[in-house]
Amino acid sequence: MSYQTELNRLQSIITADSSTDEQREAAREAKSILIDNRIDDLLKEFEDRTEQYNALIERLKGVVDKISANQLTGVIDGMNDVVKDVQAAAGTGDNG
Repeated sequence: MSYQTELNRLQSIITADSSTDEQREAAREAKSILIDNRIDDLLKEFEDRTEQYNALIERLKGVVDKISANQLTGVIDGMNDVVKDVQAAAGTGDNG
């Protein structure tokens, strides 16, 4: 069940006239836990992406350093590898 579907289901229990006080309280607690877990998941995803982008930045710095030092051997291959990794991380690719 998706996050939004579960959140909607719990909210409907909280607001339903037919729900008992115990059901409402249980739904409120479950909703709070659901939200907390979602926030934790999003923070972890953000941290993982930040690590990936920092690694990409370091790789690009290495390419720039090679170009600056006139060490052009392998620079094009390095750039192609970086572009492929960026495309893979972004979920895109060159289909042609």
